[in-house]
Amino acid sequence: MPVRKAGETLSASTPDYDLIIVGGGLGGASLAISLAGCGARILIVERQGEFRDRIRGEVLMPWGSLEAQRLGIYDVLLSSCAIELPYYSRFRSGAPPAVRDLHATTPCQTCCMTFPHPQMQTVLLLHAERLGATIRRGDIVSAAIPGDVPQVYIGGDSKGVSARLVVLADGRDSRLRSLVGFEVRHDPEQLITAGMVLEGDVDCSQFLADGAPSPAGTVNLFYDPRAGRMAIAMRIAPGRNRIYLIYHRDVLQKRLSGRHQVDEMIRQLQATGAPGHWFDQATQAGPFASFDGSHRWVERPYRDGIVLVGDAAAATDPAWGRGLSRTLRDVRLLRDRLLTNTDWRSAADAYAADHDEFYHRMRRLEAMETALLFERGEAADRRRDHAFALFATDPTRIPDATGLGPEAPSDDRARARYFGED
Repeated sequence: MPVRKAGETLSASTPDYDLIIVGGGLGGASLAISLAGCGARILIVERQGEFRDRIRGEVLMPWGSLEAQRLGIYDVLLSSCAIELPYYSRFRSGAPPAVRDLHATTPCQTCCMTFPHPQMQTVLLLHAERLGATIRRGDIVSAAIPGDVPQVYIGGDSKGVSARLVVLADGRDSRLRSLVGFEVRHDPEQLITAGMVLEGDVDCSQFLADGAPSPAGTVNLFYDPRAGRMAIAMRIAPGRNRIYLIYHRDVLQKRLSGRHQVDEMIRQLQATGAPGHWFDQATQAGPFASFDGSHRWVERPYRDGIVLVGDAAAATDPAWGRGLSRTLRDVRLLRDRLLTNTDWRSAADAYAADHDEFYHRMRRLEAMETALLFERGEAADRRRDHAFALFATDPTRIPDATGLGPEAPSDDRARARYFGED
């Protein structure tokens, strides 16, 4: 890796760091960890002194688990706060359940991984620090200045800190992204996702289908096509489960949020197919809120010494649970470019092209899924019925987004097969 050699003297013109990473969550900490041992001088600035539950993603898809392995964080998480879920179970109204063995059917024999988001962040940030990264917690980066040697200003510091490259990994609502001049584009809002935690003597990763293997866990997905809603449930820690309700924005008059609407959330979840005993044996804990599912992205997320990763670069629809996997894909692509090119500006620009190529494939794929599964009206119902009848005899018509992620086909031919228009 093209960084300072051991014992090399720093000149007055040498940047303070090789990388300054704004944001110490999954993206920022994983990038630091993946570059550990290469001699890179890394500063991570994380504004939160303590990570809190804010209804964030808590699952890696099998292709995201592969990225975690490539970045060297999979075993770190599994030994500390994460759970492997080797199966994926789907329940659709009017159809028999389908249970998928992920290890047996994914290209690299990987499976889903779940964890409490704040614990995951804490584990990875501490690991990055143990490997040599400098961490500043509870500090806010007030400005990022592009240039040949980009700088950041932290808190009230009057003197900037410089780096060869500044990485913004500070989320979908990144303030610095706009200040630097990146333009954020977005699709119209279509889906709403409501999320909450269930705590108690219940396991939302239990097998519900007859004859399913045990005691291994599964991600449970329930889908009610006529009502335009879906529920996804999984265990994220002993006695702690995350459950989401995804629905078309026209299904409910108001968004579900706050303790006064927990009963309505439970009613909607049970109507979608979630078993009643989950809610008899557990209670809602932590925040309960809804958020929109529109795509937001920056074209070519690099300019003049500043590069974006994760949700700061692009956010896919959270309804599909691929945000964390996509963040790790960003990190791995940037890591690979930095490791193979001494010109980091050129490497970051190449990463931006890599990012755009795979992100827009995912955007097309999710647009296909949203259109078929959630659009409303009689014509949409007829199209779904037609497609589902074809899926029953030829499951290969369904792009394997769970196993392949952005490598799942999403071109015109794939769309025609998916909708039964070929």
